[in-house]
Amino acid sequence: MSAQPLVGVYLDPADAGLLVRLIDDYSSHLRGSVDGRALGNRVVALRAELDRANARVSARPTNVSSNVSPVGAQRDTAQIDVYAFIDSRQAAAVLGISPSGVRDLARRGRLVSRKAGGRWVYSLADAERIAAERAHGLRR
Repeated sequence: MSAQPLVGVYLDPADAGLLVRLIDDYSSHLRGSVDGRALGNRVVALRAELDRANARVSARPTNVSSNVSPVGAQRDTAQIDVYAFIDSRQAAAVLGISPSGVRDLARRGRLVSRKAGGRWVYSLADAERIAAERAHGLRR
């Protein structure tokens, strides 16, 4: 299975706090300059978002919500596998069928699928479950 690129930027709470402090220092520097420049709206909004996210994560060391959690905090591999998705070619290899067969299983509701980035992806755990059932003769 090939690694898929991440969409977004993930920072640990310490790095988010550092960025907030750097933005604050730069803002102070700009205010003290002769021409009286100020931070742009996008930088101000970024600073506010970083500060809010950092406060939520730092408030509790455990998972705060599905949207905000410290990077690396979730170590339960069984839980992570629930969210592992593969493309139709990879699912076909796991199942021993063609990619069109994978799409057919998804259309019939036997294989969990989601659209991600304009492409259909399939649950690795579901594909492995179906492959195991087929290996043990439980389903055709």
